[in-house]
Amino acid sequence: MRDGRLHVDLGRGTSVELPQEETRRRLDATNPQWPIMHAVLHGVSRDQFMARHRANHLNVAYAPEAATADKALRAKAALFAELGVEVHLCGDVRL
Repeated sequence: MRDGRLHVDLGRGTSVELPQEETRRRLDATNPQWPIMHAVLHGVSRDQFMARHRANHLNVAYAPEAATADKALRAKAALFAELGVEVHLCGDVRL
């Protein structure tokens, strides 16, 4: 919520694999009910993400390749906008 309105930031990223020890460290530092995925955001640094969102979690739509990911991003943006949510596109986004 900001200025009495719901907002959502949407962008693209890639799921990456980290060493098992790092994954274990991160799992041990969180609630065990939360799933974990390591992501590298396209055009947005970790610090930029954390500063804007004040959170360390993402909402994800998985896709097998870039073109389908772009379609999923467009669909999510359109849905949120239709619901009256203020949509902000961040990072490297192709619409």
